[in-house]
Amino acid sequence: MKLPNASSTGKYSELRGDPDFMLSLARGIEVLLAFSERKSAASVADLAARTQLDRAVVRRCLYTLEQLEMVERSDGKYRLKPQVLKIGHAYFSSEAIITRAQPLLDTLSDQVHTNCALAILNDEDVVYLVRSQSKKLLPQSLGMGSRLPAYCTSLGRVLLANLPEEELNLYMAKIRLEPYTEFTVTQEPALRAALQAAKADGYAIVDQEMGLELSGIAIPIQVPGYEFLMALSVTSNPKYVHTNEIKDRYLPEMLATAEQLRRL
Repeated sequence: MKLPNASSTGKYSELRGDPDFMLSLARGIEVLLAFSERKSAASVADLAARTQLDRAVVRRCLYTLEQLEMVERSDGKYRLKPQVLKIGHAYFSSEAIITRAQPLLDTLSDQVHTNCALAILNDEDVVYLVRSQSKKLLPQSLGMGSRLPAYCTSLGRVLLANLPEEELNLYMAKIRLEPYTEFTVTQEPALRAALQAAKADGYAIVDQEMGLELSGIAIPIQVPGYEFLMALSVTSNPKYVHTNEIKDRYLPEMLATAEQLRRL
């Protein structure tokens, strides 16, 4: 179940009369989810602002998580500890498609000689389910469970492009389009135009918006039996593969892999 929107009036009010609903557990999970991968350390004030919970509540949640060795405190700020990975591992190990998809992505990576990934949309980010790292590229600290902003990645663009209009409007209302590079699209009209193009084309190409010397192409995949729309991406360095060549170079192999994923 998705937690109620933190910004809603009367937080959890619709669940307060439910004897089976544990408010303290919900708040603790919300504090955990408020840690951002791109801003790993956070103070009580930071987390209170993100969750819109009272600072005293956040402090008690953090104390409990600290006793459970899921967070640690240093210089007045809190960081997640490796113990918290057990929660995510339980999900990933229970999803058969993750195990089955890994060999297919490894084969695709060998074919295109670069990195590829399978991801889903979660709130404002894309979350990696499976990733295959090419031996020819420098290693990056991205793997299963890693999160990246949706608006400036090929994975995110193609997933956002397939959202119902109401959900896309909600996303646009809460997202901050921050520039990661000089090429990042930071204006809503331009982003909407890019999403419309991705929807029409059936793929999205993003050139150096998340990081310099990093371009990517992604396609949507609906795997039968799975609720969430997924996306498959291939990334490359524009120094070696020009952005204008990405489609012809990678798309045929990606479509073939997507068809195999649909048959899992």
